[in-house]
Parts: sequence; C-alpha cells; structure tokens
Amino acid sequence: KSPRLPPGPVPPASPTPTGDARASSGAMAVAVAAAPPWAAAPGQRLGDAEELLSGRGTYAECGAVYAALAGEVQRCGPNDTTLEVAPNRGESGGTVPEVGAVVVVRVVRMTLERAECVIVAVGDTALAEKFRGVIRKQDVRFFEVDKVSMVECFRVGDFVRAQVLALGDIRSYVLSTALSDNLGVILARSAAGGVLEPISWHYMKCSITGEKEKRKVAKPAS
Repeated sequence: KSPRLPPGPVPPASPTPTGDARASSGAMAVAVAAAPPWAAAPGQRLGDAEELLSGRGTYAECGAVYAALAGEVQRCGPNDTTLEVAPNRGESGGTVPEVGAVVVVRVVRMTLERAECVIVAVGDTALAEKFRGVIRKQDVRFFEVDKVSMVECFRVGDFVRAQVLALGDIRSYVLSTALSDNLGVILARSAAGGVLEPISWHYMKCSITGEKEKRKVAKPAS
C-alpha cells in the first residue's frame, strides 16, 4: 500500500463580522434613514405621501412629498407624520403661501372657466420659488356668479391681489378675489400699452388713450 500523506494545512476560515462591525453597519443604515432634521434642496424627494403629510415648505406630487425650498426638514403634527422645511437663515424664498394668506399673482393663461397664475408675493414679501395658482369662475365674486365673464375680469399679464382658499394639486393653490373689496386687479396695461388706472369696481382707464377696459378691480390701498 502507498504510504498515507499527512493532511495538508487547513485554510483559515473566513472572518465572521464582529459585534463592532455589525454595529457599524447598522449605524450606517440608521444614518441613511435618519429622522429629521436634515438639510434639503428645492425639489428634493423627502418621503412617501401615503405615509407622510405635506406641511409648510413642502409639496406633494405623484405620490411623494418634496421640498419647495432649501432648508432644514422637520417632523411635526400628530405622531410626527407631517414634514416641513424651515428656510435657511439669510436666504430668500423662505415664505410659502398658506391658506388664508393674501398674495399677489400674475395672470399667465386664461380660459372661459379660470385664470391661471404665478404667485409672485405673499403679502409684501416677494417669492424666489415658483408657485402656481388658479382663480376659478365661481371664486371671482359672490354675486351673479353665472354672469361672470373671465375675460372681462382679468387679462394675461394683469397683477391681481387674491386670497388663498385651499391647497390644490402639484404645488398649486386655489385663489379667490371674492372675499374682500381689496381683492382684484391692482396693476394692468391696456391694449395700447398704457397703464390702466381704476375708475370704478368694473372699469379701468388707459393712461394713454383714455379708453376704458373691463376688469374685476381691487379697492385701491389707502
């Protein structure tokens, strides 16, 4: 019989993770899914809209909650289910339209049923971020709503003072000019290019031609 060869060296076993290594790996996972606060940039996805609510400084779109401005993300509300973004100190654009706020908008598109707008200011504070708004036919005024003609109330390019009624979809706000006499067109230009000056609740006069144009006029600020 052939002599038996002595057994060869046993290869070293692969090292198993130590408790410290496992703890380090877990810490990394926790860091990735860390609870607020954390820094966010405008448009950054913050979470799932089915699990979290959109608060100040955020908006919900396509099933997710996004940051509307740069700042620190915070949880608030019952069970910390609402996400908010607090603006960074010293940065513009921190103001966000809220329900009940008075805003200044510029009309960018007209249809028979609504005026689509871009919100340019909240109160006296100009916005750096873009927010959309819509003034529906039924929200122009309280009386004779069925007789409202949108093209006799607003025109593309008009600046309008309005109040936020509700949050709409995809970073849009539902606006009204019916809640106060102070709401309506505050600045507009005529077909001739002249500045329109208010002469009544329903008419403005061209500073160049003297021709009158119909608008839903805001009460001039005193």
